[in-house]
Amino acid sequence: MDAATGSISEPETQSEGGGLTTKLTEQDAMDISALVEAAGQDPETIKLIAVLKDENSLDLDELRELPLEEVLNGMKGVLDEMKMMDFLFKDPVKAVEAFEAEGLLPPEHLETYKKNPELLEDDTRKALYFNFISLAVVGEFL
Repeated sequence: MDAATGSISEPETQSEGGGLTTKLTEQDAMDISALVEAAGQDPETIKLIAVLKDENSLDLDELRELPLEEVLNGMKGVLDEMKMMDFLFKDPVKAVEAFEAEGLLPPEHLETYKKNPELLEDDTRKALYFNFISLAVVGEFL
């Protein structure tokens, strides 16, 4: 991914000096690039990015010290989770049960999600999108 242009030209395989490697395929690179491009044109996301940069500039500066490969691997991981959402939430009630069984639901939200399982899907999608955008900002793709 080219941080200057925000585009991903080809999969990275290994950083200079034999350090971290990315796990990106060409399809991953295209998917990440498309989502970054769409996010950069979405007015709500543009506002979110401005707030992130304004209110978290010191934290972002620290995170920008992370190797680019680590940021890209994080973006790929979040994208993979986003792609699994349709399968996971095919049956929202079972999804709530699965999240509960794995201990992923805070006790204070459990009853709310049991009453409205679609809310868990919505909240999960928003959280994943926020994570992706945050990583894209850290990687200076947005």
